[in-house]
Amino acid sequence: MAGLPKSVNTDTPIDSHFLSYVNNLSTGGNTTNITSSKDTIKQYVKTKNGIFNGAFGSVGHALTISSGELDLTANATGAVVVRRMIQVNPESSTSDTIDKIESNGLELPYQELTLIATTNNTITLAHASSVTGTQKNIYCPGDTSYVLAPNEAVKLIYDPVNTIWIVTGNASSSGGVTNPVNASLDLGGNSIQKVTTLFLNGDTDNAHSIQGNSGGLDYNVDNTDETHDFKINGISKFNVTNSQVNLFTHLTMSGNTIYLDSDIDTTIHSNTDDSIQIGTGGSVRMSIGNTSTIITNAFSTLGNSTLGDSAGDSITLNGLVNFANNYSAVSQTAGNSTGYITVLIGGSAKKLYYY
Repeated sequence: MAGLPKSVNTDTPIDSHFLSYVNNLSTGGNTTNITSSKDTIKQYVKTKNGIFNGAFGSVGHALTISSGELDLTANATGAVVVRRMIQVNPESSTSDTIDKIESNGLELPYQELTLIATTNNTITLAHASSVTGTQKNIYCPGDTSYVLAPNEAVKLIYDPVNTIWIVTGNASSSGGVTNPVNASLDLGGNSIQKVTTLFLNGDTDNAHSIQGNSGGLDYNVDNTDETHDFKINGISKFNVTNSQVNLFTHLTMSGNTIYLDSDIDTTIHSNTDDSIQIGTGGSVRMSIGNTSTIITNAFSTLGNSTLGDSAGDSITLNGLVNFANNYSAVSQTAGNSTGYITVLIGGSAKKLYYY
C-alpha cells in the first residue's frame, strides 16, 4: 500500500433519487449555496432506501401581519426560508385579519403550512379576499372566514392547480376540536352519538342555536343565557327562563298525574276520562266530573257568590246551615220573634224571622 489515506469520508451516502434539502442560509433565490458535490452540501435531509432518516421538523418563526398580508419570505436578512409552522402576531391591538399570503411565488405543490395564534390574540383568516401579483388567496370551509382563537392552530395546504391556500381544519391547544365559525358540518345522514357536553357559544341575541331542517325545531338561547326558546316553523312554543316556564301552545300529557311538590302528595290527577281530582296531603280534596263537582273537607267562599244560573235551579243542603254573624238579635214585635235573618230576594232585602 502506498500509505494510509489522509481522511475518510464518513458522511451518510446520499440517495440521489430522493435528495432533499433545507436551505435556510441563502441570501437570494432558493438555489443559492447548493452545489452538486456531496462534500459541500451540509444541509440535506438524510434518506435511506428513499425514506427520510432521522428527525424532521422546521425552524419556528413568529411573523406579524402587515396590512392584511402574511409574508412567509420576510425576516431580518430578507432570506427565503422554508417555513412550515408560523406563530402569527396581529399588526396592532389583540386581533387582526389575514387577507392573503405572500411567498414570492415559491410555494411547493401541496405544501403544508400551520398557523398558530399567539396568546391573547385572535386571528381571522379571510375567505377569498382580493390579491395581486404573487399573493395567494385563502379558502375556508363553508366559504366563510375562519376565526383562530388564542393559542389555537390551523393547517393550510397549498393547491397548485388553483394557486390557493386551503384551510383543512383546526385543533385547539386544550385538545378540543373546533369547526370554523358558521361553517356547515355535513354528516351525510349519519348521527352524532355519545356527546358528553355540547357548548353553544355566541355574543349576539339568539346566536346560540340548534336548528332543524326547513320547518323543524329551532332551539335558541339569548346572549345572557337566561332565556331558552323553542320554536317550530319560527313560532315560539315554549321558553324557559331562570324564574319560570312559559307555554304558548296546548299541553298534552300521556300520563295521568301532575305532581306539585317534592313529596308528591299534592297533585292534579285524572283517573278516568272526563274527570279531574285535586289532592293535598295524599287525599282527594276536590273531584270534578262532567255532571258534578265534589268538595271534601271545609269549603269557604270569599266575596259575593252565585249558586245556580236560572230560576229553575235548585240548591240542596244536606246538613246544618249556619248563618254566623248574619242576623239581628234585636227584639222584634212581629210574631214575638227573637230576631230575623235578612235574605236578598230579587234584589230586595226580606226578613226571615226566627223564634
